[in-house]
Amino acid sequence: MINCYKVVAFAGSLRKESLNRTLLRCAISSAPENMTIEQLDIHDVPLYNGDIEEQGPPKSVIDFKESIAAADGLLIVTPEYNYGVPAVTKNLIDWASRRNSHPGNVLSNKPVAIMTVTASPRGNGALARSQVREVLVAPGAIPMPAAGFGLGGGQSNFDSSGNLVNESVLEQLQQTLSAFADWVRKLAV
Repeated sequence: MINCYKVVAFAGSLRKESLNRTLLRCAISSAPENMTIEQLDIHDVPLYNGDIEEQGPPKSVIDFKESIAAADGLLIVTPEYNYGVPAVTKNLIDWASRRNSHPGNVLSNKPVAIMTVTASPRGNGALARSQVREVLVAPGAIPMPAAGFGLGGGQSNFDSSGNLVNESVLEQLQQTLSAFADWVRKLAV
């Protein structure tokens, strides 16, 4: 019997049809048979504010953190803005790492995979992936040792239905997700 790992995911963009949300939808539909990926709703998560945390964070934050806590792994699909990690991605990591609000730091010992897609034909989000990896280390998350999945060229990678058009890119995505399932399995022991 194959263990089925539950992974939760977010795209670090609030735009409904962002490239990173499109890539996340492709990842969800390309997950290996031993993994399910659920996209988290991040729209109502406020900017991190210690005063809000002290008063008791809103339900959107508690739901977000509890979903990560209950999952076997976390997939972060982040844009790269101005050669770095965008505020939305960083904000979500900050909330997830907070020890003083229920259910505590949900990133500790959590396996994480990082993906990016950028509009640039030359870049592939490597700087953002690197910065997200650095930010995850402090709260004790365990990013996959490999560099993750990065894709340049923006919308040209997808057809009008949001499917990847290049078979080799789809294979790379599937290989990354299979490697992540293996990473989750190794850390679950």
